[in-house]
Amino acid sequence: MQVIIDCRFFTMLAVAGSMLGSVLCFLESYLQYFRAFSQGSDQGHVVHLLIEAVDMFLIGTAMLIFGMGLHMMFVGSRNLNGKGSPLPPSNFFGLFYLRKLPSWVGIGSITEAKSKIGHALMMILQVGVLEKFKSIPMASGLDLACFAGAVFVSSACIFLLSKLSLTAS
Repeated sequence: MQVIIDCRFFTMLAVAGSMLGSVLCFLESYLQYFRAFSQGSDQGHVVHLLIEAVDMFLIGTAMLIFGMGLHMMFVGSRNLNGKGSPLPPSNFFGLFYLRKLPSWVGIGSITEAKSKIGHALMMILQVGVLEKFKSIPMASGLDLACFAGAVFVSSACIFLLSKLSLTAS
């Protein structure tokens, strides 16, 4: 029985991969962000580079949330056994102190895990929408307004999806 319980630590491979992937996505987005402002090119090219940076931030965020949720679902919550505090005394070199874990970190059931994976997939689809807009030339203010409207509508749909899943549970 103890062997089966200890097998939950195999999920640490998935957690480590997800965390490493999110860190790499964040680093790539920082590089794209600074590249956009360091190049002295036209506005259209800068906008495309900034959209790519936002895409990487979204993918990195989705991977981070998924990895932290996996850790809390399989390893973190069962590792406590009622002893001690689940939080370290400080985070990020002592600059931020957490009194309790954020609610988005914990996953209590497989249904919640599926919901979080669905939300992560929706965020990645949002990135795909932004990727499609990179190939569209923005020649006028109306093009930019339509782009902003499409991003707003797709973001509002993701927001409504998250609110519907909260009311359902």
